[in-house]
Amino acid sequence: MARPIVDPALIRRVLLVRPRFLGDVCLTLPALDAVRAACPGARVAYLVEREAAPLLSGDPRVDELIEVPRGLGTAGTARLARRLRRFAPEVAFDLFGNPRTALWTFLSGALVRVGYRGKGWRSALYTHHARPRTLSAIGFHLASLEALGWPAPSSMPRLHVSEAARAEAQRALDELGVPRDRRLVGLHPGARWPTRRWDPERFAALARRALASAGGIVVLITGAADEGERVARVLRGLPADRARGIVGWPLARLVALQSLCSAFVCGDTGPLHTAVAAGAPTLGLFSRNRPAMFFPYPPAAGHRAYYAAAECSPCHRDACADLRCLERLTVDGAWALLSGMLA
Repeated sequence: MARPIVDPALIRRVLLVRPRFLGDVCLTLPALDAVRAACPGARVAYLVEREAAPLLSGDPRVDELIEVPRGLGTAGTARLARRLRRFAPEVAFDLFGNPRTALWTFLSGALVRVGYRGKGWRSALYTHHARPRTLSAIGFHLASLEALGWPAPSSMPRLHVSEAARAEAQRALDELGVPRDRRLVGLHPGARWPTRRWDPERFAALARRALASAGGIVVLITGAADEGERVARVLRGLPADRARGIVGWPLARLVALQSLCSAFVCGDTGPLHTAVAAGAPTLGLFSRNRPAMFFPYPPAAGHRAYYAAAECSPCHRDACADLRCLERLTVDGAWALLSGMLA
């Protein structure tokens, strides 16, 4: 480890900036832990958009949670700048690197501002540049600490799930008639982009395999508020007494539910990472992205990645007429991994 450019033990205020998305916020949590360990006497602020803010609400690692709407505008940016100046960070880490976050990092007034190089005018707003040398998204964020010579040990993302949140999720399951002595297996068939959505009928077939493997399992099919039809398609092929649909739950309650699951299955989307960070053994179904980059979670922690590695993957397409990358993810292949997790 190089000699620190800035002595972390002397730092009293640190700002982390990562406004979106759910999975990306989770992938910054090892960096948050590393900042906490390096600067034990510092107050830490985290700037995040409102949609993802429930992930960090009440987290003891965050002294000040700064929530912003998607569209700030000029007046909103001025108000945000004043709030950041009141917090007065000495060090600011931009873990996103888009034009807005580069500007916010600069407007914070931090004398030490860490971001990524190769971003044109944005990179000129940083005083130090991270140089990631890894595929892992966790390592990518930790490179920002390494840019200052700070310790940056890799670790698993962990969300703070309170006992109150778990109790709320349990009460909601009680209302759905889920017996408390059952093992819960969660399946999330939705995703923002078509290239990340495994077929609902395959989710249903996988759920049937899980139910047939043991008598004490209940499968929970989860979805966002606009994914009710997709959840219903999975449920149609499952026994009503051993399957429940959960649609549109608040984010904090969904994460608490994930923490209660014996296993969680999800495509390459936000709830995949919240499940991992909630502590659930998680099976990630990967189509266009490499697991080494966006699922850097060790099998020793109970996690598995299923990736068919089609000829055209990895790629950056959100929509595509050729979905061989998804078609090659078979129910047999997914069950071979999930059955081991449940065993």
